[in-house]
Amino acid sequence: MLQVLVQLHAVNSRQWDAEDRVRQAGDGEIPAIKREIDELNGLRHALIEQIDRILDAAWSANEDVPPITESIGSALDRLSVQKLRIVYTERVVGGDAAAAERVGILRRQYDDLVWSIAVACEDLAAGRRRTPRPERMKLYGKSVR
Repeated sequence: MLQVLVQLHAVNSRQWDAEDRVRQAGDGEIPAIKREIDELNGLRHALIEQIDRILDAAWSANEDVPPITESIGSALDRLSVQKLRIVYTERVVGGDAAAAERVGILRRQYDDLVWSIAVACEDLAAGRRRTPRPERMKLYGKSVR
């Protein structure tokens, strides 16, 4: 499980870097970087689904209890992205008071997300909640007509 989480964070980091590159790229470079972003996003979603499969096997699904709002894999993905926001914002703080304030806000949001994930996992393990249905509707790299 830990290996999949590390892979997810690495993919998120690569995607963050690609999104930075596309904002600075010339017109001729943009299509290739956008394809890279799409491939990374598809891989990201596959890793989230893999995390969800691993975790869903750990708790029983009781259809009579309310679902949590998102899968734990999706929440862990958001946690990874939030950590990247903190790291990249910290890099530009310098003497900028507004950026320093933003880092504080991002850290509080990170802590709240960690707490929310922990509570959701406790509820899932105790059978008080269930994960949402896992079907994903977006197909990466495929067109639907």
